Amino acid sequence: DDRVVLVTGAPGGSRIVTAVLEVIVNTVDFKQAIADAVSAPRVHHQWQPDEVVVEKTLPASIVRGLKARGHDVRIGPVSGSANSIAVTARGLTGAADRRARGATAEGF
Repeated sequence: DDRVVLVTGAPGGSRIVTAVLEVIVNTVDFKQAIADAVSAPRVHHQWQPDEVVVEKTLPASIVRGLKARGHDVRIGPVSGSANSIAVTARGLTGAADRRARGATAEGF
């Protein structure tokens, strides 16, 4: 309905798209609060190298499922901190990504 609901962005080169997409999906599709969406475990894959990098906090059942589907899974830092602001009925709610040291976000 042509209203802003979320502002997000991330540094990180090839991992920018992954971080931003995961925050959007978590917020819009899964209806997570912005702080939960930003801090949720991330998964990253790009063409080269052909591996799925997952954060160590991703549930083991998901890691097993990826491996069962033939993916080469590596546990490691996914990076791409996505500091974000959600527009809610109460106003703006900021969420700082814990993956970036010293990051802060504020809401009104």
